[in-house]
Amino acid sequence: MKINISILAILFYSVLTSCTSDVLTKEKAESIIKSCQTEESLIKTKTFNYGTVEIDDLLKSKFPDFMKPYHKLEKLGIFNIGDLKRVKGIVGKKDQYEITLTSNGKEYLVNSKKGFNGKITGKFKTCEYKFNNIQEIQEMPKRNEAKVKIQFTRFKETPFFEEIHQKRNPKTRSITVTFRKTTDGWKLCDK
Repeated sequence: MKINISILAILFYSVLTSCTSDVLTKEKAESIIKSCQTEESLIKTKTFNYGTVEIDDLLKSKFPDFMKPYHKLEKLGIFNIGDLKRVKGIVGKKDQYEITLTSNGKEYLVNSKKGFNGKITGKFKTCEYKFNNIQEIQEMPKRNEAKVKIQFTRFKETPFFEEIHQKRNPKTRSITVTFRKTTDGWKLCDK
C-alpha cells in the first residue's frame, strides 16, 4: 500500500509540473520579439560618401558613371552638388565636388563619420522591415531552447533603395532565432 501511495504521489507531482510547464506559444513569442525590437535592428542601410568627393582622371575611365547616383539623388532633393573643381592629385589631376546633404536627405541619414580631406561617409536608410508573423516554433527541452522562425515584411523604401537591393532585401524575409528558457521564462534578448 505504501508503494502505491508513493507512486500516486510521484504521478500527481509529474502531472502537476507538466501542466504548469512554460510552453512557448506563438502569442508569447510574438510579445517577446516585439519587446526586443529596436528601431535600428529593422533598418537596412547603404554607405554613401558626401562632403568633398573626388575622382582622379585614371579612375574616371573605369567609372564613367561615378557621379550618376549623385545626380539622381540631387534631382530628388537629397544632395546639393557644388561646381566641379579640377585639383592636383597624386598622379595627374582629379575632379572634386562639394556635395552637401539637404534637410530632406538628413531624414535618411542613420550615422556619419568624417574622413580624410573633408570626405564624409554616411550610412543611409534603404528600407525598413516590420514584424509580420511567426511561422514555426520548435522547442528543444533538453537544451532549454526553442528555434523560432519569424517572417518580416519590407516597407518604407527610400530614394537610396535600388532594384539591385531586391535580392539582398526581398519583400518578405524569414529568419530563425533562438529563444532561451530561463528561470524567469523565455528570453530572446536581455531586456
